[in-house]
Amino acid sequence: MAVALARPLARSLAVAAFLTAACTQKKAEPENPLTGLAAGWNRIPGPHGTGCSHDSSYVFYVKPGASDRLTIYFQGGGGCWNSGTCGLNGQATFDPVVDSTDAPGNFNGILDLTNPANPLKDHSIVFVPYCTADVFLGNHTVTYATPATDSGPPRSIGIQHWGSADADSVMNWVYAHFQDPALVFVTGSSAGAIPSPLYASRVAQHYPKARVVQLGDAAGGYRAKAITDILAGWGATTALLADPAYRGIDSVSFNLESLYIAGARATPGVTFAQYNNANDAIQVAFLGLLGVTDPLPKMIAENLADIRAVNPRLRTYTSPGDMHTILLRPEFYTLTVDSVGFRDWLAHLLEGAEVKDVGDSLLGHQADGGR
Repeated sequence: MAVALARPLARSLAVAAFLTAACTQKKAEPENPLTGLAAGWNRIPGPHGTGCSHDSSYVFYVKPGASDRLTIYFQGGGGCWNSGTCGLNGQATFDPVVDSTDAPGNFNGILDLTNPANPLKDHSIVFVPYCTADVFLGNHTVTYATPATDSGPPRSIGIQHWGSADADSVMNWVYAHFQDPALVFVTGSSAGAIPSPLYASRVAQHYPKARVVQLGDAAGGYRAKAITDILAGWGATTALLADPAYRGIDSVSFNLESLYIAGARATPGVTFAQYNNANDAIQVAFLGLLGVTDPLPKMIAENLADIRAVNPRLRTYTSPGDMHTILLRPEFYTLTVDSVGFRDWLAHLLEGAEVKDVGDSLLGHQADGGR
């Protein structure tokens, strides 16, 4: 009789032990919210309200990796602000669509996931394509027009400057899928570099326990009075001044340095950084379209000095030459300035180590605010 009672009791105890162990394991190893994604790059359609310059078809890409290490990369691709740059009077100066050429598997540098030297190879990476000609800050549809001439009737073109909606939709997806990352790297190249300090600051506010590192790649020289009016025309200024971090900024003087300055004030724990080539040919060309003929090193130096006056912790790496961008190039792994490799400099920045400013001598003493 005792034996008969002992057997079911033993089975009950065994089942209870199994269930207890299963519950304990579930608590210790929460489900990874990225497990529903395939290995490699996943193409995710944007929701209603997102779109490119001429239509409402938008996608972004996600590569699952470590759930506690996240990189958010904003793609570059020019911009437009008048009938000429938008394509009515010549070649448009921006990429108007997201197509197969924008797939992140096409690129090198930090997106070369097979390179063992890649400091981001184990990160989850969110790739944010760009197709709205407004550096991810616009929220208007604008019609650009030319008057009638002897050679033809008036012409017009509508551009959906919906970059803010595109970027915000991606960030909403990020916030829904990453609950508590320890490290978030927010970066972008060219036009995508410009909004990166804004989104780094917002990321830091959403994840107050995370270490947030930002790097703007190849957009540090844009210093022109015309930029204030361009931002207003895209609807960017009105939208940004509604953000508590920007309410103290004068809309009459709002410029691209304001994104770094307001970000540093709102989230002083963020590590803000820039990479620039001292004679970047693309930055020189766009400054020319904005009516600026001053040397690019002078423009970069004055912008950095303005930012460092508020945020002396800004870190910069400046390279000689006229190459545009570094993050998606093979040179990411080979570039060395003043005996400091860029790949190593960025890796140390991500690790939280102290790094020095590299290449400021290429810009003159204005780059450090005269210190």
